Amino acid sequence: MLVSGASAGIGEATARALAARGARVGLLARRADRLGALADELPGAVAVPVDLTDDDAVPAAVGTAAAALGGLDALVNAAGVFHAGEVAPAAGEQPMASPQDWRRMFDLNVVALLVLTRSAAPYLVAGTDPAVVSISSMSGRRVPTAAGAVYAASKHAVHAVSEGLRMELAPRGVRVTTVSPGFVRTGIVDDWPDGPLRDRYAERLAAVGLDPAVVADAVVHILSSPAQVVEYALTSVTQ
Repeated sequence: MLVSGASAGIGEATARALAARGARVGLLARRADRLGALADELPGAVAVPVDLTDDDAVPAAVGTAAAALGGLDALVNAAGVFHAGEVAPAAGEQPMASPQDWRRMFDLNVVALLVLTRSAAPYLVAGTDPAVVSISSMSGRRVPTAAGAVYAASKHAVHAVSEGLRMELAPRGVRVTTVSPGFVRTGIVDDWPDGPLRDRYAERLAAVGLDPAVVADAVVHILSSPAQVVEYALTSVTQ
């Protein structure tokens, strides 16, 4: 099994949950030190450091993981990033998100998912009951705030491409599922500049955020469920 974004957050929790159930896991992320430390903890895990936005490096990383694991039965697309900020703030207000932040979200949340899935597909088709699970968001179904609109757009895209991938891969025996959590207690706002927006999101995460392990358990449930299970919504609060 292959998990992206495995150095922290939902990806790390998912890798731990899968390993606890006896799976051998390939770990993909940029931070080699954290990835190596996690691989040392998990029996049979393989750390393959890679920048998931490097289109040329990803296929080689997937091949390395597949060779070490003896093939792939599942891919969990858990890597993602969130930059909040209104697109057109009022006069005198400093923009919280730059065009580079917008590109980073789409590069990692959408394009990297596509490149990784394309790279893994040949191995998955040859696997046993293969599956792709992509972590989207409840924001992929609605736009909760103006400050989160661009992030929501990237997660709407995850749903769209996942539905297309399902059409492509189902005839070849590969299940494609999306998991849509609400707020999850990760370090997703840690790198944001100090200010009211960061404080508001941090307070919300602390108040109603899910433990990443809860999302990880949902992924494990999906991978052990019948092939008909293709959509999973998970939220900690009714809005």
